[in-house]
Amino acid sequence: MTTTCDQPARRASPRDHADWLALARTTAAGPDVDDPDGRYAGRPQARAAEALRRAGLLTLPIPAHHGGGGACWRTAYQVVREVAAVNGDIGLLLGHHYLLTWTPALLGAEEARERVWPRAAAGAWLLGGAPDPRETAPTLVTGPRGGLHLDGATALAPGAVLADRLSVGATRTGTGEPLMVLVDPAGPGVVRAGDAEVRFAGAAVNEDDVIGRPPGARAASAALIAPAIQLMFAQLYVGIAEGALNAARAHAVARTRPWPLGQARRNGGDAYLSGAYGGLLAQVRAARALADQAVEELSPALHGADGAEPSGRGCGAPAVLVATAKIAAVQAALAVASRVFELAGPGSARSSPGLARFWRYARALDDPVAYRQTEVGREFLTGEFPPERKAAP
Repeated sequence: MTTTCDQPARRASPRDHADWLALARTTAAGPDVDDPDGRYAGRPQARAAEALRRAGLLTLPIPAHHGGGGACWRTAYQVVREVAAVNGDIGLLLGHHYLLTWTPALLGAEEARERVWPRAAAGAWLLGGAPDPRETAPTLVTGPRGGLHLDGATALAPGAVLADRLSVGATRTGTGEPLMVLVDPAGPGVVRAGDAEVRFAGAAVNEDDVIGRPPGARAASAALIAPAIQLMFAQLYVGIAEGALNAARAHAVARTRPWPLGQARRNGGDAYLSGAYGGLLAQVRAARALADQAVEELSPALHGADGAEPSGRGCGAPAVLVATAKIAAVQAALAVASRVFELAGPGSARSSPGLARFWRYARALDDPVAYRQTEVGREFLTGEFPPERKAAP
């Protein structure tokens, strides 16, 4: 299956990369998504999710001939970055959704894509779940009258309580076969335990709801899942860093009284501030360039365009590049989100400059990079590529 950035899209959907990014910026800047004082940070934001749906951003990666936007992964990653620059929580929600939407391409057969994508596009479904592979998967049991029933519990990614369908990793009882299935969160036998967990007690699952069979026949594609997730986190961090810089710049320009010791008539002319912002900007732009390079390396394989494979031994070389991009992005986001308070001066932690939310976005991702640094360093010293993972962050 070949997917390109300029596939024809249905109705008024954007037709090229630049139009999608413009739509993402416009949607993110709207009152339903933008949260300048961080009032809704860390909480489900239903209005923002609906804004993404109305804009057509939820169907962006689904191929046009299945009713979606037909955009490529380069576009999807950058759309997430644009949204994260305004609202990191909604950027994370959208990033998880795009990854889960692509599950049938990585873990399912063509038949699964033919079944799932048209339904997802027609309903503009928001997918959630992001099951943690370190936890015990729920079980699928064949009922006495046929059909499958889901029992157990799984973790929910942030914001997944808003999902129209949950993507759940499960194990078929008797055979031990791992499956990825879609579950209606409003259906019988599905109980949410707060915002972080969902429990299943005989929840009905049809064979049509099976969207992937990991690792299955497409083992090479399944190995792309972990790098794809890592790269999504890199985009989130870059977006958060860019958003923090933009907010800090607006605050600095708006200040009418420069620092007394700076001997400058305006903040922009203060050598200390200019130098500090220049250093942060260079760090963010370097992280962005690495993230873009990783996207160019990984996205053809994600699409399976013309049988494209990542270069190097399997996914090893792209995995190292992705890990490097993620390290740079995390370091840039944490540096910017913390340093801007010092540069913005008194009152910077208040709600009006909107800086505190970016610190929270960056810290709330809870995504330490020490292990990624070890992987990159080991490959540099020994040539050993990172081991393939199921999907852990």
